[in-house]
Amino acid sequence: MLALLLAACRAPGAGRPALSPSEPVAAGAAGTPAGPLLAPGQQSGDLRAWLVSTPPQPASGTAQIEMVIAGTDGQPVEGARVTYDTDMTNMSHGLYEVQAEPVAPGRYGARVHFSMPGPWRIIASVERPGQPPVRLRFEFGVKIR
Repeated sequence: MLALLLAACRAPGAGRPALSPSEPVAAGAAGTPAGPLLAPGQQSGDLRAWLVSTPPQPASGTAQIEMVIAGTDGQPVEGARVTYDTDMTNMSHGLYEVQAEPVAPGRYGARVHFSMPGPWRIIASVERPGQPPVRLRFEFGVKIR
């Protein structure tokens, strides 16, 4: 059934059924995350994005955070400049921005430090040549080490 849905989504001229950005299409499809999601996916305009983390749920300390970015056509977005603005949602720790680097087609990663457990958020800024900047907000929990 999922294979038929994916085929219909890629058929030229076919109407695209709405796909929830919190439920990425089948693992391995172009521009979708492989691995556990850190937070529900987000969509803004022609971009869909998901956060993944190593470890899957970060603990206080440092974690590798990667954002998978795809167009609504499912193709990985390459050549973007991606910045993570990271802070707690209930107690600001001040400005902490990290420049993400491309690690694979449509995948941008950075090491991020979480100073304590609790509710956190990342506001990801995505800048592409010739396109207006996009800001995506992801909220998640950080556990005790």
